[in-house]
Amino acid sequence: MRSISPFRANQDTPRRTSAISAKVAILLCLIAIAAASTLWAIRKSPSADVKPTNVLLITMDTTRADHLGCYGHPANVTPNIDAIANEGVLFEQCMSSAPSTLPSHSAIMTSTHPFVHGARDNIGYRLSQSNTTLAEVFQQKGFKTAAFVSAAVLNRHTGIDQGFSLYVDAGDETEILGQKTCDRAIEWIRAQTENPFFAWVHFYDPHFVYEAPANFVSTAPNAYLREIAYMDAQIGRIFDELKRLGHYDDTLIVLIADHGEGLGQHGENTHLYFLYNTTISLPFVMRCPQQIPAKTRIGSVVRSVDVAPTVLSIMNSDPLPIAQGTDLTSLISGSKGASRRPAYAETIAGHYTLGTSILRSLRVDNWKYIHAPRPELYNIDDDPVEMINLADKMPEKTEELREELRSLIAESPELIHDESSDLELSASDLARLESLGYVGGDDTQKPVAENEMDLFEPDGDDPKDHAADFEALSIAQHHLQHDELVEAEASFRKLADEFPDVIDLKKKLARSIFRQNRFDEPLKIYESLCEAHPDNAGIQYGYAKLLGKVGRRPEAITHFATAVRLDPEYAEAYHDLAIEIRDDGHAEDAIPYFRQAIRARPSYIRARVNLARLLLAQSKVEEAIEEFRGAVEVSPDEAELRSYLAFALLKAEKFEEAKAVAQQALKLDPNHAPTKRLLIEIEKAAQSTQ
Repeated sequence: MRSISPFRANQDTPRRTSAISAKVAILLCLIAIAAASTLWAIRKSPSADVKPTNVLLITMDTTRADHLGCYGHPANVTPNIDAIANEGVLFEQCMSSAPSTLPSHSAIMTSTHPFVHGARDNIGYRLSQSNTTLAEVFQQKGFKTAAFVSAAVLNRHTGIDQGFSLYVDAGDETEILGQKTCDRAIEWIRAQTENPFFAWVHFYDPHFVYEAPANFVSTAPNAYLREIAYMDAQIGRIFDELKRLGHYDDTLIVLIADHGEGLGQHGENTHLYFLYNTTISLPFVMRCPQQIPAKTRIGSVVRSVDVAPTVLSIMNSDPLPIAQGTDLTSLISGSKGASRRPAYAETIAGHYTLGTSILRSLRVDNWKYIHAPRPELYNIDDDPVEMINLADKMPEKTEELREELRSLIAESPELIHDESSDLELSASDLARLESLGYVGGDDTQKPVAENEMDLFEPDGDDPKDHAADFEALSIAQHHLQHDELVEAEASFRKLADEFPDVIDLKKKLARSIFRQNRFDEPLKIYESLCEAHPDNAGIQYGYAKLLGKVGRRPEAITHFATAVRLDPEYAEAYHDLAIEIRDDGHAEDAIPYFRQAIRARPSYIRARVNLARLLLAQSKVEEAIEEFRGAVEVSPDEAELRSYLAFALLKAEKFEEAKAVAQQALKLDPNHAPTKRLLIEIEKAAQSTQ
């Protein structure tokens, strides 16, 4: 029997009807093909209607763009970063606002330049609470927010923790290896099962000194690239976890450096002091399948201040109330947006340390202008390494960019400043920053003005005339931090002679001599500094420390007291004053000064612990417990602090809680011998009362 075609159910249908049916069938097939093609296109290309759920911001400290495979480096040691660039967008020319960590990260988070957000250097400044950060916007939108940073230069006291419900910093460590930071971030991301999240992960590994872990296997041809390769491996672990959790494609991933590294070019081995592309040109890549086409490369100049507006746009979030950056989504999509984005950068590091002029730069398309006592002009297209200064040959172009720079500053928002903007670092915090290679600024050189335009004209020597001095300063600091005291003394003595008005050099010279157990000259240095600067709290504090070390306690107490009178928020001075009073046999009188130190800085763990110990010695057990609790709250990952608390609870005969706290300490550090012994004492004491 002949089968009947479903398109020919009635064999008597006229031929014309059959022909029409055939046409209909063809049309249906074409519609089906078109629909399938449309569906495929929707799946393969970004859609403005589909938004990612989460945001992952990864910042790579001290990472030069030209040392990543996706930016053309032949070593190809960054496969994970390269993959993100291949699957999303790579910006070929991204400029930082500053060649230093805190100012540049603050610019990324606030979309404002350092002279607006106020955190202008790594030392002596903090990001004031008056700023609004990217994290704060997401927090207000209901996102879970967390940050995991790897160096003391970004600890919470810098103010950049704004908007983060969880902020895990380096604590009392100088820096944290990428693996530990990565572990912390992955643990938190795994726990985010309900709310969308905004996570910031900061890796510090490529920063000098370049020492990747010995057990890390890499084919990188030098130490700096080896550090970058190690960081890339940790970044890859986070991506693998996102894939495992099913979040890789619904997370907007942003990878950007804070600044680069000199590596010997322009007379600068590291960074901070100059504004050449070696230190302010950044790698910047983004991945978001719903919003960003793969294999996209953008050649136009963009800025780190553009990150926040772009992220907020992609996430359909409210914009920042103040922003100097622009949304790059139209540029990413290929629309004809504003192609002219003047890129501003500044550094006050030379001015702050040796009194040289502030440096500013402006990049407009292929032209780069550096505002210095001797101005510089470069055509980046023709001279990407900035070796041919055209300022004298092209005075009209130089003046044009100078005036554009002037206008940019004049038309910018006012400084976002409040009483929290200036930061008085503790001696221990300062020591940690100095061990990272940062040189403590001289407060007498700190640029202060009611209006930024008052600081526009270059004032002081040209920094490029002192490249060797900046390098000598870094070397001297390295000697001091590594107890190479004879070398440190010689270096600081030479610098102090060359820059007699820079107080900090004299202080460092005194320290390098004193630590060799030679006391007369350091005392004379500080005596003269106190006479010349009687209202400088830092000098009074330094002199008091020195007097205490040589046993002149009454004089030390007097100068500590002067320091806190001059600066009522000087936490370290209150603490050390309390120590001297306590050791002078007046324990009760020391208590208010410990409390003042804690009031000035609630996160001051050392002050809390010393106060708690003193309270315990006076049998004020409940008060001691509260101080130990406060210390644990500030630093919950410190086993020793929990051990202290457990001991105080034992003294209060709160055995069950003491046991629980001791067990928590051992969970943090299973090999902490004092806690093991304490736990035995707690169990014995508990049994004896039964």
